[in-house]
Amino acid sequence: MIKIILLLTFILTACTVQNTAASETATSTLIEEITTPTSSPTASPTADLSSGQVLTFWHPWTGMKTDSIAALVEEYNESNQDGITIEVIAAGNSDYLVSKITEAIESGSAPDIVAAPSIFLRSVYSEQGSFIGLDDYVNDENLGIPAEEQKTIPVSFWNQDIVNGVRYGIPAEYDVHFLFYNQTWAQELGFENTPTTSEEFLNQACTAASYNAGDSDDENNGTGGWIYNTNSVTMLSWMQVFGGGEITSETQRGFEFNTKENQDALEFLRTIYQLDCAWSGKEGAPYRYFSKRYALFYSGSIDDWYQQITMDEIEGNSDEWTVIAYPGNEGSPIMNGESLSYGIFQTTSAREQAAWNFIRWMISNDVQTALAEETFSLPVNLAVAQTLSDFMNENPAWQRALTYLPLTKPTPVINSWELIGNLLEDAGWQLSLYTVKEADIPTILENLEAMANEGMDGN
Repeated sequence: MIKIILLLTFILTACTVQNTAASETATSTLIEEITTPTSSPTASPTADLSSGQVLTFWHPWTGMKTDSIAALVEEYNESNQDGITIEVIAAGNSDYLVSKITEAIESGSAPDIVAAPSIFLRSVYSEQGSFIGLDDYVNDENLGIPAEEQKTIPVSFWNQDIVNGVRYGIPAEYDVHFLFYNQTWAQELGFENTPTTSEEFLNQACTAASYNAGDSDDENNGTGGWIYNTNSVTMLSWMQVFGGGEITSETQRGFEFNTKENQDALEFLRTIYQLDCAWSGKEGAPYRYFSKRYALFYSGSIDDWYQQITMDEIEGNSDEWTVIAYPGNEGSPIMNGESLSYGIFQTTSAREQAAWNFIRWMISNDVQTALAEETFSLPVNLAVAQTLSDFMNENPAWQRALTYLPLTKPTPVINSWELIGNLLEDAGWQLSLYTVKEADIPTILENLEAMANEGMDGN
């Protein structure tokens, strides 16, 4: 246990020293034509709170986490000494939350606090200035986040919520994308080690597919390797495995996708699918397939954790599984992540102060520990690992995911990421067509590149 904490501390320190200056520079150029809002609000950490403040809080969490958040809000309402009451509304998912917030801004009925996708908060702050700057709150001697604690937040995500030197958001949740991997089955197939290259990944996937094709169970024929996945982050990760996946800042104008590295990545995906070492199931979710050994790997994220554990219990699956990074061919693991951040809408100094007090409580060690233990979410503050020793011993795969977090790169922080993500997904779908040949891949990438740049020109 001491070992994992020391490792996290070392990684965080190294990442902070090497990346802070570069991240701050890159962050200021990631969104096209970002300007500081003309009416930049001034935070007032010392505002006098009047008793009886009632604030609204909107979030996108679903399932078990909705219940956990509701219970925590109730606890806060009963325990805070300022008489603050938080009314929480679960939007159902991030897409609906974004549309709900957009409508609320237009109608002048925005909530006090939101937990929303970081890229959306950045866009709203940059274009409309609806959120307050949080620097004075963060750095407040009594109510802020101490410098030492700030260092335990992964720097890539911490710096993501800054525009032109102004912090407008605080990390609320990390959703890291990786591969679920059945260790027990892999060892039975003769693999003692996890794959560290795309070639090793292909070998293990094909071996699992061959085993299922040759066993006595006809129902699992055509399964066994990797569940083919065209999610935008999955596609980006495979491109990065081959040294590609470079998505430039929109300020530079011009995306280049038709590169040798990206061609190699798409050829790999086409090959693994046409060899039947990757397959597409009728069920939208991968959890049952993984529990029944219909897949040695599947692409997922921390959001899939609880569902997979639940399905294992339903299916009686006792296999040990873990999560692994996308196997980088240069020896470095490839891991991408998305994040939600807390933001505070402009209202009055007293309401803004009350909103900050609630956010500060939500990212406190006790709350982050409770959320990890109840929902398997990753803590915003990695120092929380010290309070999760028993939980990590019981969940070694989750401990592994936590170790990956400081090395995770946020998905591209650009306004056109949704467009590009849709184009990447379409390219992945085309690769699954048996009519597509190797010679067609440059054309697929040329079309992706042209549509991405056309979308930019239309903005």
